[in-house]
Amino acid sequence: MGSTAPRWLLWASIILLLWNLMGVGAFVSQWMMAADQLANLPPEQREMWVSMPAWAWAAYAVAVLTGTVGAIGLLMRKRWAVTLFLISFFAVLVQFTYPFIIAGGLSTLGVAALLFPAFIILMAVVQWRFAVAGRANQWLS
Repeated sequence: MGSTAPRWLLWASIILLLWNLMGVGAFVSQWMMAADQLANLPPEQREMWVSMPAWAWAAYAVAVLTGTVGAIGLLMRKRWAVTLFLISFFAVLVQFTYPFIIAGGLSTLGVAALLFPAFIILMAVVQWRFAVAGRANQWLS
């Protein structure tokens, strides 16, 4: 079937699962943000949240859901994790299209506001490539 996976694969998979669960937590907290919490945001950020279209929220949900299920698949050593991580990557790109390109967040919030989203995009690529390597090494079935 597949070759014996290295022990570190389990730990890396757990770390990726925790990372994705943090993404789910962030999505839920932002989706369920109370009016008083929203009022405490800087005006530019508040306007971005309030005007975020359904397709951007949907992309955010798809990104965290497919990333989380992909990490579970990696823990289970399943080949389909590759596909889910790839979907998650594209959903992350779509998600950040709204705040930084369409809503002009780069000019409103500044370049520093791109650092964490850039890290999220990097992590989406890393977990997809990690799963691809697992498939290539026959650690996934």
